[in-house]
Amino acid sequence: MIPALPPDSVYTSCYCEENIYLLSKSFFDDEEMRSLWEIYVIFVSNDNKTVALWHQKAARSTDAAVVWDYHVILILRSRKSRMKIERIGEEQHSWVYDFDTRLLAPCQWKEYLNLTFPDGLLHTYERRVQFRVIPVVLFLQHFASDRSHMVSACLSNSDHTDVHEPQLVGQKIIESNALQLKETDAIYFSPPPPYAPICGPRALQEGITHNLMSHYVVMVETEGPYGVVLDREGVDRFFTQ
Repeated sequence: MIPALPPDSVYTSCYCEENIYLLSKSFFDDEEMRSLWEIYVIFVSNDNKTVALWHQKAARSTDAAVVWDYHVILILRSRKSRMKIERIGEEQHSWVYDFDTRLLAPCQWKEYLNLTFPDGLLHTYERRVQFRVIPVVLFLQHFASDRSHMVSACLSNSDHTDVHEPQLVGQKIIESNALQLKETDAIYFSPPPPYAPICGPRALQEGITHNLMSHYVVMVETEGPYGVVLDREGVDRFFTQ
């Protein structure tokens, strides 16, 4: 039976990497789940950080694409079916979990790939899609994000600022025209999650607080436990054979 998307899954808009981290941890912590499924985290981007995805909830219409700098999904690949496939040569069945898709969640890999990244339309946008595939155990251990990539500005305790429209500062809405902040607060492009920033055990041990953009979003092979980078054809082979 295909595992359903847990109804109590934590979701924060514009923080797909953290949403998937928490989902992958909940799956990995389930011993039965680990025995039946291989769990992978997939970062989707390209050299320009302008990748087009169709059937996303953020799209203005159902037939329009959304262009993200990157996106993150989770894929389960059946261990049992893989053994059967090797024996009789059938196609692998893998399932995609994407919090931001209009498609089913989970969605069968082939359907998700063809509808989200339609091969014939990608050339129109001149945005070649690439995929960084990471085994879940490595991702949970080594991923770290201090959310600095989502900070648009900082207001220090010596700053006086005129705020003519409501802005999000940390998790407080500021509406006054002249406000002196008592301590440094980050202004985020999108409200951050209410829990502390994520730092995997190995990343913490190595003193790493932020490797999201430098080691996961970047679509260049990097040394270390950061998975492999594949093109559309390569990632399709990976999850169907």
